[in-house]
Amino acid sequence: MPIPAFNAQGMLPPTIGDDPTTADRSPYFVTMLDFVRTFATSGERKALLRNLIAYRDLIAADDYQSGIQFLDGSFVENVEATRGRAPKDIDIFSMLHAPQKYLADMSLWQGHGFPFWSSEIADLKKNQERFSLDTYALLIEEAPLGVMLQQVMYWNSLFSHQRETFAWKGFVAVSFDRAQDAEALALIEAM
Repeated sequence: MPIPAFNAQGMLPPTIGDDPTTADRSPYFVTMLDFVRTFATSGERKALLRNLIAYRDLIAADDYQSGIQFLDGSFVENVEATRGRAPKDIDIFSMLHAPQKYLADMSLWQGHGFPFWSSEIADLKKNQERFSLDTYALLIEEAPLGVMLQQVMYWNSLFSHQRETFAWKGFVAVSFDRAQDAEALALIEAM
């Protein structure tokens, strides 16, 4: 499903069309190329997109290969028109599958995997400083079903409303499939 245009309030609509029960709703599952095509509209936005791809590079450096990332915040709003400023960051909630090497050897997870996860992938403060990204992450294999559902519902609920106004809004989901990231980075540079 393509990313819909901003609504009159400068936000992605929470649903597409007039039917409030439609399945055509946020989060809008798109490719990284679609995300870049839609949101690489200024120098500041391009810089944040480069940072997003650098964060994905960091995750992949430890052999993470699949998952999903919810992308939100002022980045997926038309803040230039509604607030007279560029977006300052991208909010990201990543749900990632553990690399096979950690599933096969728990001692490797304990010795290297968990320290990398907690000090790199899930370190909010560090990722704000180096990438201008608000990063939150869940390791799918580590989360009992109830915890995973609670986290998904929490982030869906949080990302579905604008913080200041509590207005309903949409957000985007991008697969953690690195196949398009190099092409997306090239597209950013070409725009």
